[in-house]
Amino acid sequence: MSEEQKLQGYRVIGKVEDFTSFPAPVTIDYDPYYIVKDESAEGEPSFRLICGICPHAGGIVSVHGDEFICPLHYWMFDIQTGESTNMPGAALDCQPLEVIDGQYLLKQA
Repeated sequence: MSEEQKLQGYRVIGKVEDFTSFPAPVTIDYDPYYIVKDESAEGEPSFRLICGICPHAGGIVSVHGDEFICPLHYWMFDIQTGESTNMPGAALDCQPLEVIDGQYLLKQA
């Protein structure tokens, strides 16, 4: 199977070796995202891609301790899930990433 066939249906986010600290900021189509690593499950860690744009007013969130915080109105989001910790029902867009051949990949819809 060719490399192109193997990656069909996925978008390459970056090489695993390029991200050594999490949450790791990454820009996709000029928009800010974070790669987060979850080691809470048994076995291999899992990875997620969390959007860095607040759903409330479009502010760019930043890492503060174990949360993402929007500087516009101080909405706060869990760093692992993207769910708001102070605004019930709000969340940052969060999608699972796969690691294949040393690359973070996002499955295309």
